[in-house]
Parts: sequence; structure tokens; C-alpha cells
Amino acid sequence: MKIEVRLLGPLEVRGPNGPVHFTGARRRAVFALLALRTGRLVSRSALVDGLWGEDVPPTGTKTLQGHIAKVRRALELAGADGVVLTREPGYLLDVTQVVVDVEEFDEHLRCGRYAEALALHRGDPLADCPVEGWAGAEIVRLREAVAFAEENQAAALCLDGRYAEAITQLQRLVTLYPLRESLWELLMEAQHRAGRAGDALRTYRRVRALLVEEFGMEPGSALRRREAAVLAG
Repeated sequence: MKIEVRLLGPLEVRGPNGPVHFTGARRRAVFALLALRTGRLVSRSALVDGLWGEDVPPTGTKTLQGHIAKVRRALELAGADGVVLTREPGYLLDVTQVVVDVEEFDEHLRCGRYAEALALHRGDPLADCPVEGWAGAEIVRLREAVAFAEENQAAALCLDGRYAEAITQLQRLVTLYPLRESLWELLMEAQHRAGRAGDALRTYRRVRALLVEEFGMEPGSALRRREAAVLAG
């Protein structure tokens, strides 16, 4: 039985005997850092960077080793002994014992299965794991991947003629990602095709005001073309 690891939201780990309970945010973060690179060696220096960034305590490496020991103990209690392997100069998760939602998510994206990918998403990635450095960059990547999947799912609804569903979803998305112009453009398209040209023009004025007031810039060419298309009927 494989250990289930969920990173797309608060960290969740389940072993053969049930959920794994890590005591402390740093220990959750240590395991999350290893899970982000399942099957690959993560050096101690990379783990230290992922835990503390530029604010490494003098005893960083020793403290890391203590966290690793506690992580292993928590896994053992859940029936997941031997998951964290020591390989110089660091540690890795045994890929034969672990299944990670991020890997499934990325595979769904590669195959264009956006609904299946989003079904794995439970909230902000590693929401309860304080990570720094390269791990912070990985969280940014995952956030962008989620936004990409949500946008493509909304586009698929438009292609299917399910404009009301698309509009509802896109109105939520432009609130979450207000600077993602492609979402505003898609919302305008859905509103226009649903026979709501007035709403589409109001959407354009809304995003234009946002961009001008926040950044002193006009909407991009795609949004301007969408406005022109709505005006032209």
C-alpha cells in the first residue's frame, strides 16, 4: 500500500495505519520539501534553504537532522516505515512507497484533463508549511498551473455553449486573478455569446479601470479587440 501525499492545499499524508501527524510546522515543511522532489535526492543544503531561506540559524543542519528523525517517527507510527531514505549528501522519499498528488496533477495537465487536475486541488499549495527559497518558487509554479487549468476548463465550457456556467466560473476567477487579462477576455466572450453584450462592455470598463488605476496602463491588444468585436456586434 502506497503512502498518499497531498500537497495541493494543506499537507495531508496517509499511511497504512491512517493519517500521519507531524508535530510542528517545520516538520511538515521538511516532509513537503522531500515530497516536492519525490524520488530525487534533496541535499541538506537545499533542505536548509527550503526551510529558512536567508535566515538560517547557526544550528541549521543539526536542527534539520532532528526534524528528519521526528518525521521518520511520525511516519512509522502510521505504518510508513522506511519512506525517508538517507543518501549522501541528503535525503529522498522512496518513490516505490509514495504517491504524490502534484505528480498526478501535472500528468492530468499534460493530457489536457483539466477537470481531473482541479479535482485534486484543495486550496493554496502547502498552505500550512512554512517554506522558503526554491520551494517558494515551486509554490508559485503550482499556483500558476492551477490558474491555467481553471482558465482552460472555463474555455471548454464556452466551446460547449455552456455560457452561464462559464460566466459564473470566470467571475470568480477574475476576482482571484485580477491581473490575468486572458480571463477577462474570456469572460467578455462568454457574456457576448450569451447575448449579454452590455455586461461584456461593462466587464471591459471594469478591467480597464483596474489596469489604469493600479498600473497606469491600457488593456492589452487582445482585450481591445474583444471590446471592438462586442461593439461591432
